[in-house]
Amino acid sequence: MSLRVRSVLLSVVTLLALIGVGTAQAAPAPAVAPAGFSTAQLVGPYPSDIPPGGTYLPELDGFTYLREHRPDIIKQNLATVIATNNSATKAQQADAIAINYDDRLISLSEALGTKVGSTFRALLADGRLPKAAALAEGDTARAGIPMGTTLLEKTFYNNPRPFIVAPNQIKRYDRPGGHLYAEVATNGSYPSGHTSMAYWKGALLAYWLPELGPQIFARASQIGQSRMVLGVHYPLDVMGGRIMGTAIAAERLADPAFKKLIDEAGTQLRAQLTAALGSPIATAIAADSGHLPTSQATGEFRERMTYGFARIAPDQRNAIPAEAAGLLKTRFPNLSDAQRLEILRRTAIPAGYPLDQAGADGGWLRIDLAAAYAAAP
Repeated sequence: MSLRVRSVLLSVVTLLALIGVGTAQAAPAPAVAPAGFSTAQLVGPYPSDIPPGGTYLPELDGFTYLREHRPDIIKQNLATVIATNNSATKAQQADAIAINYDDRLISLSEALGTKVGSTFRALLADGRLPKAAALAEGDTARAGIPMGTTLLEKTFYNNPRPFIVAPNQIKRYDRPGGHLYAEVATNGSYPSGHTSMAYWKGALLAYWLPELGPQIFARASQIGQSRMVLGVHYPLDVMGGRIMGTAIAAERLADPAFKKLIDEAGTQLRAQLTAALGSPIATAIAADSGHLPTSQATGEFRERMTYGFARIAPDQRNAIPAEAAGLLKTRFPNLSDAQRLEILRRTAIPAGYPLDQAGADGGWLRIDLAAAYAAAP
């Protein structure tokens, strides 16, 4: 690990210590609320607390090649965010502003439909889902701590934001009295933290509610695009965020000790949601409205995987990372990991798009989780 990476890592660890990650106490839940995790369960530590490469820089470093050798891609990167920002409808602007200030888990719950989504949010607010909340609610949710914050990666790449690079071409959208642009003006754009968080939280939510997997991932992709609507991120940032978020979730599920927490949270969530809905979850979803048809969800997700970039290395070869098979375990519970990995392979996009890499660190960009969840066994 380079001195620069060590220095940045030390800064991240120091910051996390200052904010008390893993020790902050939530407001007392009602006496009748289901039990949460113990402090020992949350603290761990767990093997998946540190990614295999020490950081997520190895998976994300396709960006270095683009900055150094492909000015045409960097130019297209800026042009795409300008076009997205300038053409945003009022509804897209309003959604992007709400996403900026809401927790990503709340934003993702919009994918669950009118009744199921509102019931989920009510249970979360009432303290009825303490295990899911501990793992996936808030900026210091345990599944993303300590190395899933993107702080180190943003600092390392130090890429200026679109509204800094092209201030006269990016329109600013914010709520009255908002501080959206001031908050991010001094930190780097790559990768998108909102997007990374949307994907690892989305992967957990889909793992818990596989009946709506394609819809949840379509919403995660919409959360990523919302950062372009605001002009605070480029498409490559969003694509990088998807790489990182997918890797975080896969590595957590590949860690047997941490997976136990995820499974416990899912059992609690499904029991509480079933009781609150008054019917099996699948029945409630079938009778609900407000969620995307599966074909629309998979189509939207696929469009947002590459944002119009062409393949720049059509001869490139890489494999879908084996640990990603665990992302499909609840969707295909009767299949083996090898069979789940084969589903990821046959639903993936080709290799060679910008940010995709050859070798052991590549393949993450290719994973189409919406299509995989919608696939037949």
